[in-house]
Amino acid sequence: MAINKDIQYDKDYSTKYDGVYFRYSRKKKHNGKPDKSFKIRYRLNGRSKNEKIGWLSDGISAEFARNIRSERVVSIRHGNDLPNTKQLTFREAAKRYIDDHENNKSIQQDKYRYNDLKILDDMEISNITVSDLKKVHASMRSRGVKHITYTKVESFYNRAVKYASKLNLIKSQESIRVPIPRVAHKVTEIYSDEMRENYLAVIEQYPYRVVSDIVELIYFTGMRRSEPLKLKWTDYNKEETYLTLRDAKSGRDEKKMLSTSSIEILERQRGKSKVYIFEHAHEAVKAPYLSYHARRMADMAGLPRDYRPLHSLRHNVGTVMAMNGVPVAIIKEQMNHKNIETTQRYIDIADEAVQEHVNNLETGLKKSSKMNVYIKKIDTRIKND
Repeated sequence: MAINKDIQYDKDYSTKYDGVYFRYSRKKKHNGKPDKSFKIRYRLNGRSKNEKIGWLSDGISAEFARNIRSERVVSIRHGNDLPNTKQLTFREAAKRYIDDHENNKSIQQDKYRYNDLKILDDMEISNITVSDLKKVHASMRSRGVKHITYTKVESFYNRAVKYASKLNLIKSQESIRVPIPRVAHKVTEIYSDEMRENYLAVIEQYPYRVVSDIVELIYFTGMRRSEPLKLKWTDYNKEETYLTLRDAKSGRDEKKMLSTSSIEILERQRGKSKVYIFEHAHEAVKAPYLSYHARRMADMAGLPRDYRPLHSLRHNVGTVMAMNGVPVAIIKEQMNHKNIETTQRYIDIADEAVQEHVNNLETGLKKSSKMNVYIKKIDTRIKND
């Protein structure tokens, strides 16, 4: 393997020791060459198990990995617990998970989530309880972080622990969930005419144009936040005026019909991007970048702080369609809902808004002037001839 271009990064290379393999790292370097990550393979309960041992840059060698494998095999043959099954700390489990999933698209988000869990670093996983995760939850909430964000942190914790169990570094653990009571009342994110006008004014004047174009596209189409970011030019059919949303939330590709304004937004990107329709620094716009600017735009437009900057725009599209009498089946199709029950929520919200307008109309109809009106009395008695 003399030159890097011949390296296959996703391949397990064998060593002179049975059951010991290594992979080259795409990112880490050691002595000017791609670092090596050693792993061992053995059988447990009739199934093949892979266990990562460590990096060459950390002093791990093929011979060291062979010795670890020998210990594992002896323990399994004698029916003993594997070494270190009761001493693994969360720091070690999290590091192993992140290292082994370094090529996953979502690993950067997992690294952010791990930051909130570092108060558990030195704790043995077997000793971590729901009370410890409640402390994590309380710390995040005190910073103003929403509960939905905490659930993603909690999910990372359970995935890291489950992965350690899969590698037989610890015994199988039950997932930990922090019980949170449901909120009885949720804010209905209905836009007034003034709110729409203000938001559109901000969109028109916002200096970061690729971001404002994405927000405006969501405003007109009701897309979910992630959907515009994944759009490629090959997903755009201008002639038949629709986009193909690849791997949508429904689990399949979905079609999104486009209005004239939506097409204008897409056409503005021509010449500015190559592969993805919306690009920043020659790559697809990242979700954190979009979210940061969307929050700024919503604040500039004077939206209520508890309105979600992007998802509230999606709600606005569904509600406006319902208020304009669009059939529920068409709303479902355009919003790419998986079931009709989700769509029905927009109908219910629209009914409330319509009732408010009806009440306002009635108030207006009841108003009368103060002028005096003389009405001549008419004799309505029946006269007999």
